[in-house]
Amino acid sequence: MSSATAGTNLRPAAGRGAWLGFGNLARNEAAQWTGTRNAWGQPLVWLAIFVAPLSLPLVFMREMVAAEAGSVFEAAIQMPFQLGILALPIGAIIWLHGAILGERETGTAAWVLSKPASRTSFVLVKFVVHTLALVVVALLLPAAAAYVALSLEAGAALPVGPYAAAFALLGLNLPFYAALTLMLSAFARSRGVVLAVGLVLVFGVEAALAVAPWLAHTGPWLLGRMAIVLASGGPLVTPWPLLSIPLWIVAFLALAVWRVRREEF
Repeated sequence: MSSATAGTNLRPAAGRGAWLGFGNLARNEAAQWTGTRNAWGQPLVWLAIFVAPLSLPLVFMREMVAAEAGSVFEAAIQMPFQLGILALPIGAIIWLHGAILGERETGTAAWVLSKPASRTSFVLVKFVVHTLALVVVALLLPAAAAYVALSLEAGAALPVGPYAAAFALLGLNLPFYAALTLMLSAFARSRGVVLAVGLVLVFGVEAALAVAPWLAHTGPWLLGRMAIVLASGGPLVTPWPLLSIPLWIVAFLALAVWRVRREEF
């Protein structure tokens, strides 16, 4: 996975006010996915992350898993969510950690913003384009492949509703960490700082929750466990992450826009 960097194939700007140049910039950002080896490389990476490990309980370690877990299917259906709760945030952080900071370093941001493009569009287009791209290649495609593998193990098609709801819940990690990383990229002067803060939040949150369990409801920290329950046909454990995560996303993006609008590129 590589960080997002802007290209130079811009067209006449469209839009007005805060959205000036959004479509033009969106085409430029999308080219990083469609016009490079990422078009086939990223789907392969994410299929390997999510689906390849399923071969362990379903094929290579089948007898061992059955002896320990009692059911190969019950053990296997948890794997995409256990992997995704770490892989999706890490993917968003790595892909977007240089989205703004990198363009500041190379001078690309100053060049782009000298054209008819607003600074609000400059920030928001990165969030929209790269989050949607990650949803497709890192969430929808692996979810479909895992669905086929798990359905074959179950001997019948899994109920689509609970399975889709579980992956949608897991997918909330992508916009949360994408917005967080964009905000950090707007404020920080070092890629290492952006990566460190994001990754510490991913891997260190369990320690914080041990001290203050109530924090679990204030962000995406419970999404993996909640997704497993949903995929198994259980209820939504708590609605609070569904309410708090959109608020965090709006706050992160607002801070990123505020910083970029005051930046001397």
